[in-house]
Amino acid sequence: MTDISPDDETKAHRGTREWRLVWRHRYAVILALIVALMVGTWVVQSAEQPVLWPAGALVGAFLVWWARRRWLRAREQGALAKVDLSEVDLMTGVEFEEHVAMLMRVNDYTAVTVVGGADDGGADVLGRAPDGREVVVQCKRWNHPVPPNDVRAFIGVLHSGYEGYAGIFVSSSGFTRAAAAQGEGHMVLVDRDALARWMSGVEVPEPLSGG
Repeated sequence: MTDISPDDETKAHRGTREWRLVWRHRYAVILALIVALMVGTWVVQSAEQPVLWPAGALVGAFLVWWARRRWLRAREQGALAKVDLSEVDLMTGVEFEEHVAMLMRVNDYTAVTVVGGADDGGADVLGRAPDGREVVVQCKRWNHPVPPNDVRAFIGVLHSGYEGYAGIFVSSSGFTRAAAAQGEGHMVLVDRDALARWMSGVEVPEPLSGG
């Protein structure tokens, strides 16, 4: 009898999951292949007109970029679907920042970058909202509610190093009543319940108007 190692089982499971993603987006893949074939045929037929080759190369590059973006987004959506709040509670601070960044990307935020660290200047994630506004996000994966002094500190960030950015404060354990009152009108506060709704796709946080 041939033994199957855990690594082999993991690879097999990963391969099956990736093929399921391909099948789920099969129409987009087929469309991309058809367009690629059409572009390739056009380039071949235009062999005597080299000036058209750069245009064909640009179209091909766009198709590759588009397909890769769809693929990455599908993988992130699949990964998020398997995470609930109980798993969030086991995350490290860095893992929680990556989790929030992933939530932003699958909900049409662009240019999403995790910048948290010792010298993050009070910002953990940066991005651009679907309406184009720049957003700075503070993330707290704590076992207790965020107190008002941390909200005040983030207000200071919004008025100094990130002036003009809209603020979103995400806490896995919510905020104290005083902290919620402190942040009102300055930023969007995503407490535990709002995080659960975001993760389930029911409600996506939107930056405050004029933020």
